Amino acid sequence: VNIGYKADGIITLNELSTDSTKKPKDLFEEGQEIDVYVVKLDDGEGNVVLSTKRVEGLKNWEQLVEKYENDEIVEAKVFKVVKGGLLASVLGINAFIPGSQVTTHFVKDLTPYVDQTLECKIINLDQKKRRLVLSRRVIEEKALEEKVNEVWEDIEVGKIVKGKVARLTDFGAFVDLGGVDGLIHVSDISWKRINHPKDVLSVGEEVEVEVLRANQERNRISLGLKQLTKKPFDSFLETNKVGDVVEGKVVNLVDFGAFVRLDEGVEGLVHVSEISHEHVEKPADVLNVGDDIQVKILDINEENKRIALSIKATTPAPEKEEVKKEVKKAPKKVVEEPAFENEDLNNTLGDLFDIDLEDIE
Repeated sequence: VNIGYKADGIITLNELSTDSTKKPKDLFEEGQEIDVYVVKLDDGEGNVVLSTKRVEGLKNWEQLVEKYENDEIVEAKVFKVVKGGLLASVLGINAFIPGSQVTTHFVKDLTPYVDQTLECKIINLDQKKRRLVLSRRVIEEKALEEKVNEVWEDIEVGKIVKGKVARLTDFGAFVDLGGVDGLIHVSDISWKRINHPKDVLSVGEEVEVEVLRANQERNRISLGLKQLTKKPFDSFLETNKVGDVVEGKVVNLVDFGAFVRLDEGVEGLVHVSEISHEHVEKPADVLNVGDDIQVKILDINEENKRIALSIKATTPAPEKEEVKKEVKKAPKKVVEEPAFENEDLNNTLGDLFDIDLEDIE
């Protein structure tokens, strides 16, 4: 290369371009004016050592500074995993991507990222120290934030939405609604009592749920699954009436009776007086939780959603032994009246005492 110096300049292959696959004829033509960087004025043989690669690097640094100031996205080609993160190349300049900035969640093994081209933002740049630090995480977080805002625009209390079960806990199921998680509390999964959400749901399952409550400031959404199914009491009313004998399971025992769960998931009460024809002191004396029993529906209170049941009404009452007692009648007393011959109501005292009054004289 003629640089107007006493000697021509030479550009070695390793100083040609940041792309090692390029050859001189791929980049330049004879007579073309180019910018070069003087590496050495004399290489020991009288030649001036030049570099187009370093010029390209300086121009690329200028581009990076401009992109950094304008908060623009750069493309980084990952070529190595190092302690604490990844090494990547941006416009031929080496850059570092910390492990915490690779994505929004912790990644133990970064090897799969090698040879990938990642869209990143420049979070630290120092041209003098040739330090360039990138982040892919900030781009993902911004995209997630935009997606979350879109989801929230579609969230309304009472609205039916679709989602995918993301994880299960003892207290409920978290559902991904497309970037925002909502919670189905265990009490809102089914009308029936369940021990754990996994009894009804599984991770990855797609579900339709109703939005029960939503608070965007706290980023909380309460969802309901059972609300999209018919209420058990309504189902019970459709298929049962007073007088029917139905199957049930004892679910709770209290001093005043036993609570029995019927097939529809509703619970009715068997009062202690309706357990047996014989006297029962406590329900636990004759029943156990988990017992399968037959009960008769005595009453249905639709307003209060209460059902009165009876066990003893499903069996006939035992016959009572009648004991006949003979009542002995006391004999009537016969009062005999004295008989007087020739009764004379004008009897005198003398007649009564058989005394001759004349003798007294």
